[in-house]
Amino acid sequence: MKVIIFGSKGYLGHHLTAQLKTEGLEFEQVSSQDGSGIDPTSGLLPVNFEINADAETTVVYLSQSPRFRDVPHEAPHILAVNTYSAICAATAAFKAGVRRFIYISTGTVYAPSFSPLDEAAPVRRDIWYALSKLHAEEALQLFRESMEIIVVRPFTIYGPTQTGRLIPNLIDSVRSHRPISINPRQQPGHPDDQSDGGLRISLCHISDAVRVILHLIRFGGPGLLNLASPESPTIRQLAEMIGTYLGIPPQFEIMDRRREFDLVADISLLRQTIPHSFIPLESGLKEIVDAL
Repeated sequence: MKVIIFGSKGYLGHHLTAQLKTEGLEFEQVSSQDGSGIDPTSGLLPVNFEINADAETTVVYLSQSPRFRDVPHEAPHILAVNTYSAICAATAAFKAGVRRFIYISTGTVYAPSFSPLDEAAPVRRDIWYALSKLHAEEALQLFRESMEIIVVRPFTIYGPTQTGRLIPNLIDSVRSHRPISINPRQQPGHPDDQSDGGLRISLCHISDAVRVILHLIRFGGPGLLNLASPESPTIRQLAEMIGTYLGIPPQFEIMDRRREFDLVADISLLRQTIPHSFIPLESGLKEIVDAL
């Protein structure tokens, strides 16, 4: 078995390749950082890009544009990396006779909702990032007659050494005594208000994400799969847990603007198809704080 990883130098890619190496599996890295993959300026794979593989090869496409916040100015780059280059990679895989192609999408493709989101939940097309992922998801379906296509929608991935994301940003805010914004769902004091802790969000520890993807690489899986742990804390709960480990009480600022959704994954399909025991949130957060 051989694994080809696009975006191997990113956070998830780095951890996935490390685990492949630990387990002695053959793999090939394709990355914009070393010149072997997508051009970082255009977001495109080389015109004559080819894959050297066979029917025992699985391709994992992790690449995504780092410019997703700068829209619409960088919309072409976002679509180039997340959509067009993914299709080019799949085309190269098809020509090489690859048996399985795994595309890492995102849980943020779902339309705003307070309910847990299963794989059949409505999606949104009103933001560039989600649209770019959905375009790729839909186009990849046309390869299904020739190779197995698996689309994974991970929710918030976190873990040690991560920077610039939700958990490290919360840790930095607590340590710096900066107020953490809380957007309530309902008017404060409402008897049915269970959301004064702010956004409720599903998380996934990097080790869990790697283990699930490894299972898909080895054995295949559903065509579309949510990836998250069973826990879905609020922003307040996360900050309070972090504050406990740091010994610093977090400060909060209740915002006037009410939120219109949570981001909670329904992982029923994941539990049915992949046997896995997830890292408890408390353990995952403590591991990060202890490593500071």
